[in-house]
Amino acid sequence: MTETIKKSVLCDFVSRHSNFDFDACMAATAGEDYDIWNSYCLPVHYTNARDEYAAIRNSCAMFDVSPMKKYRFRGGDAGAFLDRILTAPVSQLPAMKAAYGLLCNEQGLLLDDGIVTKFSDQDYLLFVSEIDLDAHFARYNDFADLAITEETPSLAGLALQGPKSCAVLDQFGFKDIANLEPFALATFELTGHEILVGRLGFTGDLGYEIWFPPTAIEAVTSAFSRAEAALGIEVPGYALSALQICRIEAGMIVPGWDTAGAFVDPAQERTPFELTLGWNVKLQRTESFAGKDALTNCKLQGARFRMRGIRIDTAAQLADGQPLFAEFSGQTVQIGTLPSIAWHAVDEEWIGFASIGAAHRDVVAVFVFDGEARVAGRFYKLPFIRLERASQMPAPL
Repeated sequence: MTETIKKSVLCDFVSRHSNFDFDACMAATAGEDYDIWNSYCLPVHYTNARDEYAAIRNSCAMFDVSPMKKYRFRGGDAGAFLDRILTAPVSQLPAMKAAYGLLCNEQGLLLDDGIVTKFSDQDYLLFVSEIDLDAHFARYNDFADLAITEETPSLAGLALQGPKSCAVLDQFGFKDIANLEPFALATFELTGHEILVGRLGFTGDLGYEIWFPPTAIEAVTSAFSRAEAALGIEVPGYALSALQICRIEAGMIVPGWDTAGAFVDPAQERTPFELTLGWNVKLQRTESFAGKDALTNCKLQGARFRMRGIRIDTAAQLADGQPLFAEFSGQTVQIGTLPSIAWHAVDEEWIGFASIGAAHRDVVAVFVFDGEARVAGRFYKLPFIRLERASQMPAPL
């Protein structure tokens, strides 16, 4: 059965800003011209990766995050439930704060990650990429005062990323937006509509996510037009290719891209400790949480894999999942894989993640194959970049 691919509620708005024919994209080739995100069409690019990346890093650009799955948790047990399914507790967060969260199975393997937003002790919203978590939630839900609903269609969203993103929202009339701290939330009124804003993002840059009901799209469209005119800039859309470059530069992991996500062979999956995400696993907690026993053993025994950054400055033909090799006593040995690799359209080199077997974690000289040709790579500590403006307070206008 062929999956029905949909357009998000914001695709026409982003397309107009980018002079992009969304219908033609949907009629093109999946995997080449677009990807499928939670049954929605995600273009590989609107213009080209170079220009979209440059807009993010030098001005600002928007990404349609509407297809993200959104789960609402309400009730007196909402915080306790989230603490049980996440590797780090969130119930102690102040109201109107967000946190990065990891969801693992009982084997300690990463199922998904996402952003948890806390509105009150009895009201939380979890944003995840696309995985259906209903069965996972049911396994851990023995709480009396808890209601879980999926609210994906009820919120449209844009990620606004780059050094001018705060200035754009300031022109929206969002008072004191520059003093919104990283991972803080605020609500603003825009011509009668409530807009939820979080200082969040997936590019490693200064950035925000704005969420609103679909009925507010025209108000948001008008606000962008006013901001562009006042600042003398354009705010284009960016799509998958530019996002891949930015998120790899920032060392940000995507379950299902940097892991197999099939859970058929544990050797193809990873624990948080094998993905540079061990900082988000709070084993010192007295209460149990999903995967705690397995993650405790993983911590004691040592991770099976190590994740590092890699650069390859040859314009070779490479692909995600590419095997990574080293030479030992004249023998070529596969030591790992490149779960994600992207051609950096500005720096003109490949950057990516290398997942290396623990036995080879100290290897330095590595290479991949482009056909029969060996292409050398160089390891780097993640992240590749750290931009001061990403956490600068107040945010630059």
